[in-house]
Amino acid sequence: MRAVTMSEFGASPVLCHDVPEPLAGPGQVIVRVQASSVNWVDADIAHGMFPQTAPHEPPITLGHDFAGTVAAVGAGVRTVEVGDEVFGTISVAGPVREGAWAELVATGECTLTRKPAAVDTATAGVAALAGTVAVMSVDALNLAPGETVLVIGATGGVGGVAVQLARAAGAIVLAPGLPEDEEYLRGLGVSEVLPRGDAAEVIAAVRKPHPGGVDALLDAVTAYEITPFADVVRDGGRIASPTDAAGYGPGCTNITHGPCTEILDRVARHLADGTFTIALQGSYDLGDAAKALQALTAHHTRGKIAVRVA
Repeated sequence: MRAVTMSEFGASPVLCHDVPEPLAGPGQVIVRVQASSVNWVDADIAHGMFPQTAPHEPPITLGHDFAGTVAAVGAGVRTVEVGDEVFGTISVAGPVREGAWAELVATGECTLTRKPAAVDTATAGVAALAGTVAVMSVDALNLAPGETVLVIGATGGVGGVAVQLARAAGAIVLAPGLPEDEEYLRGLGVSEVLPRGDAAEVIAAVRKPHPGGVDALLDAVTAYEITPFADVVRDGGRIASPTDAAGYGPGCTNITHGPCTEILDRVARHLADGTFTIALQGSYDLGDAAKALQALTAHHTRGKIAVRVA
């Protein structure tokens, strides 16, 4: 089968035409992939940035999100059958050698759910990782109507979904953005678009209309350190981060993502009923997956970048 593989970290991924097809072990599902996406975790893995927490040994096939049809099921699988249209995401927490940038992928039954008929395959193919992380992050913030939340990274996949979920909860959303991002951010539901700058500049911009600070903060950008935006959160407020930046203590939640059917089912419902949408910045054929990865890391993006597999 065709798959995009890497023989060593730091090398450019290449399309191979003779990769062995995966087999379904107990509790596993083989999905014939039609659509996938590019996530920052793919870029991090490609550069060998998880040597301890999630070791990956090349050769590997990149890609986490997927949408397609069930091609085979292993022993014990009961929630899906051959021919079902599904979408999901491979866990980012452990070693992955057989990713979703391939014609077939083997994944656990708990990592996928049925695709709603109303959701197109391309959208489903970019939705699972960003959608589940955003749902878990907004759950952690426990927003009430009228509360204020600052979203760092609102133009990205996770941040854009989180903005829409926060608005659906009745929160007032603030987010930094470039001047050319303002229309896009307001379309997502951002009430107050702040000038994009360093943390001190953003905090100062927030405190002008909100001298007491905001009720909640979602930082989807800061990584490998505590969020520098924490000082803008009022006493007793909440902080959530999917990049381990929330810090520790009361009200601080670092989101540990592990795909589960319950959260994926919620993502499916939200996509089907329009609670949130996901913008596609661009779309690349499987053979151009390396260009898709470069587009994510080298350019400012809005929403997600898709990879067409079939």
